[in-house]
Amino acid sequence: MFALILNISVENMRISEIEVERLSKEQITKILFGEEQDDGKHGDCIFVYGGRGIERVNKAVELYNQGRAKYILFTGGFGYGKYSYPLSYTMRDNALKLGVPEENILVEERSNHVKEGAISSLFTLENKFGIHTIRHLLVVSITWNYRRGLLSLQTYYPSWISYTWCSADYQEHQLDNWWQHPESLRYVHKEIANLVKFVKEGQLMDVEVDF
Repeated sequence: MFALILNISVENMRISEIEVERLSKEQITKILFGEEQDDGKHGDCIFVYGGRGIERVNKAVELYNQGRAKYILFTGGFGYGKYSYPLSYTMRDNALKLGVPEENILVEERSNHVKEGAISSLFTLENKFGIHTIRHLLVVSITWNYRRGLLSLQTYYPSWISYTWCSADYQEHQLDNWWQHPESLRYVHKEIANLVKFVKEGQLMDVEVDF
């Protein structure tokens, strides 16, 4: 269990140096949720990390209807056998019901987690566009996946690609209330532990964070 009142008295630190047990909820929030807001930019594709619920689909369709990208890419497979139907297919089916044409939807159905979603989708994007043509992606996921979601892309994708973070609207997973709900509290604690673990293992690039 993480301490929610004890602060590490520093302004910034590399992720690999963080002691997660000493983080306050404010510091966890700043690290995981970040401070970047949707900058309104257009992209070559809307990249959606796989997840249950309709919120990510709704956000992706909203961006599509705004004309901010012509294509949506849904990621996510069987979750190590947890699902009988790939997450990306479920998300695609919901997007179709919301009026997105099938020819404007891409799916990546092999991944089981965030890192795999990023890597597997690289081949999907290459097959559709040629990765050398992509300059900007709009990235959709749950709010607290900001840091790991973007780091996964920044670690494994070409350096010339830039990103706009567009968090989905999960009411109980917001930066000002996540600790008030048992489910989101559990997910956030797991997320900060995994973020530091994966950076230390070299699975994600190590960067300095301000908190």
